[in-house]
Amino acid sequence: MATTRDLLVETMKQLLWERGYDATSPNLVLERSGAGKGSFYHHFKGKKELAIAAMESRADELCEEFDRLVAVHSDPLAAVEAYMCLTRDAATGCRIGRIVQDPSLEDPLLNAPLKRFFGELHGKLSQLFLKAQTGAQLSDALSPDQLATLAISALQGGFVYGRAVQDGAAVNEATEGFIMLLNTQRLVR
Repeated sequence: MATTRDLLVETMKQLLWERGYDATSPNLVLERSGAGKGSFYHHFKGKKELAIAAMESRADELCEEFDRLVAVHSDPLAAVEAYMCLTRDAATGCRIGRIVQDPSLEDPLLNAPLKRFFGELHGKLSQLFLKAQTGAQLSDALSPDQLATLAISALQGGFVYGRAVQDGAAVNEATEGFIMLLNTQRLVR
């Protein structure tokens, strides 16, 4: 059974995804969660602490999802493709990247969960690309770090572009395009 703290964190995760940090008030969290003000302040000093907890929880979820998906693939490039080609909707935005543009995220404490998530994702993708290069599956024309940066950029850029032009499929087109380009660097087909 979910605790009040869990309910507040889950509600904040949803609101951060829908509205971002700056447009989410503690009162909206309370209204949406049904929790009382006393419960909110029993568990968190304020909005910032709740947002950090929510972003940490979201980062953990996304890293675990990535790990579960990759674990079923022995081929590192198949793992990358499976991750990149998950069906996503640009209109809803990335569940964690959605809030990167909020001015308040310049605060190092608020930004830390984002930095951690994207750092971990970058590292995991880099390792997959290194494994593919070491296994003579992939050209070493680009470093594993460059490939990881490009993969994340295609994904996040697809979300931004899709939201801007109101095309939910744009993120999927961007990630599929990345995979098509990556396939041109395959050494083994």
